[in-house]
Order: sequence, then structure tokens, then C-alpha cells
Amino acid sequence: MGLFTDLLLIAGLCFHALASAAPVSLAALASEEAAVEALAQPNLDIASAAVGGDVEQLVHRGWHDAVRALVARSHATSQEVAQKVAAHVRHAVTAEKNRLDDLIRVLDKNYGKASDVNPAMQWAQNSTHVFIAVKFCKRWNAPGALEVENETVSFSACCFNFTAFGEHSFIRRRYHLSFELFRPIVAAASSWFLASAGRVTVLIAKGSPANWPRLFRGADSQPKNLGVWLDMRDKWKADLEKLPVEGSESKKSASAPTAEKKAGSKKQKKRKKTADQESEDDDALEREGDLLGECTESSYAKTSVAELCGKIFDKVAEKPAVAGRRWLIEFYSSAGDGDLEAMRDLTPKWKRLADVFPSMAPGGRVGAVDCSLDTELCKKLGAASKLPQIRRFTGTGLSDAWGGALDSSIETLAAWGSGKEEL
Repeated sequence: MGLFTDLLLIAGLCFHALASAAPVSLAALASEEAAVEALAQPNLDIASAAVGGDVEQLVHRGWHDAVRALVARSHATSQEVAQKVAAHVRHAVTAEKNRLDDLIRVLDKNYGKASDVNPAMQWAQNSTHVFIAVKFCKRWNAPGALEVENETVSFSACCFNFTAFGEHSFIRRRYHLSFELFRPIVAAASSWFLASAGRVTVLIAKGSPANWPRLFRGADSQPKNLGVWLDMRDKWKADLEKLPVEGSESKKSASAPTAEKKAGSKKQKKRKKTADQESEDDDALEREGDLLGECTESSYAKTSVAELCGKIFDKVAEKPAVAGRRWLIEFYSSAGDGDLEAMRDLTPKWKRLADVFPSMAPGGRVGAVDCSLDTELCKKLGAASKLPQIRRFTGTGLSDAWGGALDSSIETLAAWGSGKEEL
């Protein structure tokens, strides 16, 4: 019996020696319990166990207790190892969150279908070339896609065409430009390249030295999001002043308007009306952004959730200037008032909802009000007595409270917010 016991002891020592010598792959273990047990072994090399791919697999499988045990063990080692583990965990959690967000986005039947955007441009010229800067957004001062793919660019004697696909606010967009230039160009001598911060720069060679009065051939086809590239204009100002501004097409006699002129005038008025409406919409969005900037940042700072406050609430949420604006707003407290567990559980869902709701409901936006900062507003709306609380604002000046469970799915909340589903 003594010999058998000695053999078991020797085998155990050999096993532990081999275990300490060989790196442990936590993701290769059969269960989360086995991973937790492995992490409890004092001779486990945490640095070799915390491999990026393994950590991502633990998070992907939902082995959160194992991840917590890994983080706790790393805190008991060196700062270098703890930082390495923290970096792997953050990367894995972000990757998993993106997967979950994508599952929500595919619930929208239009997800994956690129919406067309005529991107904003700025232009300038010298005597021999035209310079165009394109930004992947509708307005030059608005955020847009930082990267694009599948770029298609073509120059011809008359025209310029550009198409690329990008994503902004989790919405896929097709950025497209196609226009006829004021005068013929040399296509073979023209070029383009992608610049930083979501932009493309285009260099177009003129067919002959000239001072163009405008970029497009048609005087009435200049888009409202076409601006002047000021730095480039100033750079080439002296060169351009050597040439007189070239005239447009030959002027017709100022006789009585023909039927063709009348038809053109109607089309021009229609285009102007549409452009004016789009300009008003853009102005309303800018005003909304300026007003939101007046509110104090709180728990949702630096996220897609808009933080609202009492001094701008009526102008932004109750009677918004933005046409079709619909708000889903969470009322909560960062000071510990209300159901703390419910607020903690709702926070990550509210951040994800803010990313996807605009694509699920036209004019939709997600916001939050910190009742510890805006007590009077929350009392006025009847939200202060029960936190957290979700309310819907549809631009009528009135609101209604969500009566369902706070752990309802994102698609359920989005459907209610868009008015597609009532309790």
C-alpha cells in the first residue's frame, strides 16, 4: 500500500511539473468550470494563458466567470501582465459587442442596402488645373465615413464620375458623384487619391488654360453642398488673376420668353424649392446639435446617446425643429436614486439602441436625461418618482411612458419608439 501511495504522489508531482511547463489553452478546455479550475492553479502562467484568441473565445462563449477569474489572477501578478490581459479582454468584448449589434441591425429589412449620398465638395482652380476635395458626408461640417471601399473613378473629356461605399452611424452608404465640367478636360492627365479623415482629392487637367466662372457646365446644376476650397484658392489666386473669367455659353437675345425658357424656369423653381427645403433640414439639424451642446455631459458622454437637459428640452424633444424627429429618452439618475440594478442593466442596451434606432425609424434618435442634474424637468414630466423610465416623444409636445419590461429586446423598444407597435 505504501508503494502504491508513493507512485501516486510521484505521478501527481510529474503532472504538476508538466502542467507548469506547458502553456495552457483556456479555450481548448471542455467547460467553463474546467477553465475556472485551471485558473485557480497557483502554478499557472497567466501571461501564456491570456492569449488574445483564447480570451476572445472565452467572451464569445459567454464564459464570463472564467474571464473574471483571469482578470483577478492578472491583478495579482505584474502590471505588465495585467495590462496585457486588460487589452485582450477589451478587444474581445468590443468584438462581441459588434457581433451583437450586427444581429440587431439585420432585423431591419433595409440593412445592407446602401443609401445614396451626394457627398460634399470644395473646389478651387489655377490656370491649368481644377482641384476638388470630396468629404464622405452630405454636409462639409458634418461627420461622415472615415473609410470607403470599392472605389470607382473615371475621367472623360467632359465629365467626372466617382462612386465608393462606406459606413457611418452603422448605415451603409453609397457615395456618388457624376457631373459635366464647365469646359473639356484632359482625362489622361487627371488623377485622384484618398486623403485622410474620410476625404478624396481630385486633380483635373483643363483642356486649355482658362479661368472658369464655375465648376459645372450647367449654371443651375451647382449643388448646395459645393463650396470653395479656400486654402487652395488663396494659393493660386495670383496665377488665376492673369486670365479673365471665361464667359459661359453665348447669350441669347433678351426677347420675350420662349416656351423652352418658361419650362426651364419652372424646373429651376422646383429645384430651388427642393434645395431650400434640404437647406432648412440641414439648418435644423445644426441647430439641434448646437442646442444639445449646451447640456452638461453625464453617464452617456462620448456615446451615440444624446444627453438632454431642461433648458433645451422643449426645442429639441417636445417641439423639435427637425422634421419627423422621434425620440426615445431614458430618464435616470447618476446620483444613486431609483432602481440602481435596472439602470445598470439598461445602460449597455441603451447605447446599442442609440446606434441602430436611426436606421430602424426615420427621424429616430435616442437620448437620456440625468434627473440628478435636471430635477425640475423630471418632476414636470412625472419621471422623477420612478427611475429609470423610458418615454417616447413624437414631436407633438406630448409624450407617453413605456409600460413594458425594461429588459425588453432592442427591436421591441425600437418598434414602439417608431410607432409600429403599441402595448
